[in-house]
Amino acid sequence: MNKTPVWTTGYKPTKEDLKGLCNHRFETAGGLVLDCYLAFEKEERATFDDPGCAAAVELIWALVEGVDISEVLGDWVETIEEEALRDLEDQIEDAAFDRGEE
Repeated sequence: MNKTPVWTTGYKPTKEDLKGLCNHRFETAGGLVLDCYLAFEKEERATFDDPGCAAAVELIWALVEGVDISEVLGDWVETIEEEALRDLEDQIEDAAFDRGEE
């Protein structure tokens, strides 16, 4: 069994790995800045035969100086995803307002 901590493996995602993902900057109370990349799933409205689902995000990469540390974040993942989803929903709302759709 490999005892090397995951953060020492040094995997740095490529631009291709990051393509199509939403970017969110997350800062811990201690000042650690994570450059997070998340997959976004749009809200699906309910229909007669489908209950729909709320918008959702899933953390794919959490980078510190370009190195992924997402596997060691534990409970922080949910916090990052919730914050990123709120920010993304705000951006979507702001864009709709800017286009005069509200």
